[in-house]
Amino acid sequence: MDWSIEQKKVLVQTPVFQLEEVSLVQNSDQKPVPLPYYRLHAGSWVNVFALTRDSKAILVRQPRVGMMQMTLECPGGGIDRDEDPAVAAARELEEETGYRAGRIESVGVISPNPAIMTNRLHMYLARDCYLPEDRRHFPDLTEQIEVRTLSLEELDVTMKEGGIHNALAALTILMSRRFILQN
Repeated sequence: MDWSIEQKKVLVQTPVFQLEEVSLVQNSDQKPVPLPYYRLHAGSWVNVFALTRDSKAILVRQPRVGMMQMTLECPGGGIDRDEDPAVAAARELEEETGYRAGRIESVGVISPNPAIMTNRLHMYLARDCYLPEDRRHFPDLTEQIEVRTLSLEELDVTMKEGGIHNALAALTILMSRRFILQN
């Protein structure tokens, strides 16, 4: 890329993201890029496609303000500062669902929208999940989460009928399904 940030101005600061205006310069000739650009600077997060020991998908149903409705999606959440994404995936799975993973593996890392966003999504497949007797974590106070388990056949029908609204949750499921088929 032939651009560098010459100046950055924070226009809006929220607990979840900041909106930045950036002025760019071309590295090759040091000329300014004529228009300002705007981007959302947010933390990276994880999505987890989790399967119980009897191969049922563990999903969460929760309200989402963007759509103003309940959505069915993968458990997930923010990666804490200096936290390993795999540790965040295991933590978020247990916090949101109560389940622990027997094993967890990365299925990919993407930029949700590189045109305007700075963060990354780390996608994980969690296998052999179980409900421990000594469950330690629970959803955040602001989360209203309902845990759902679906057979893989039920999940396929749900996805085909548009029951998964979150595009990144759908991608996590599809990427994970590829790994399931390989093993």
